[in-house]
Parts: sequence; structure tokens; C-alpha cells
Amino acid sequence: MTRLLVADDSETVLLMLQRRLEMEGYDVVTATNGVEALERLREPGASDPDVILLDAMMPQMSGLEVLQELHDAGSKIPVLMISAHLDAQEPDRMRKLGATDVVPKPFEWEDLIGKIEELANSK
Repeated sequence: MTRLLVADDSETVLLMLQRRLEMEGYDVVTATNGVEALERLREPGASDPDVILLDAMMPQMSGLEVLQELHDAGSKIPVLMISAHLDAQEPDRMRKLGATDVVPKPFEWEDLIGKIEELANSK
């Protein structure tokens, strides 16, 4: 079963993603901010997720800061950034920090699932 870590500060978005992804057969672990996302990755006995879905704009620690932490730690986990606030340069900046791909909000469900499958199968 493909394991996902989903981090988003919007409880509504997080709950919707969790429910829909679990209905699709994914094992989903959630976090409400960047600090919590990193804590989930460092929990004793926790296995690494196959893919991380990371909101760019979160309190306490942004998705970009999490990306930087993962990059500095040498993480090889594919990261799919999701953001409602993308300018023309933002996707390139996210990729330079280690994002594998970027999806703008709102997203089409089929597109999101396709990208998750592509990243999970590329490991």
C-alpha cells in the first residue's frame, strides 16, 4: 500500500485529501504545519512515506522551509508541492529546493492522483 504524508494548514483541505486518498486505497498520515510534518517523519518506528504532499504556505514552518530541511538531510522521498499562490517563478524555485513536482490549487482530482502514482512508482 502506498503511504503518503499530507501536510496542509487548512483543516478542510486536509480532511478532504485524507478521506479521498484513503478511499483510493492510500495509507495517509497528516500534519497541519511544517513542524508537525517533520515530526511525523522523525517518529520512532515510523516508516518513510512513499510520497509527501506539502502545502507551500503553512504557519510555524512553511512548505518551502520543510523542503529545505529535507534537502539538507539528503531525503530521497518525492515531494509534491501544492499551492494556491503560485507566481511564474515559484514552481522553478520549489524544484530547486527539492520538490519533485508542483500542483496548483484548486487541482483536478484525477491530475493529483496521476502525479501521486507517477511519483510513488518512480521510487
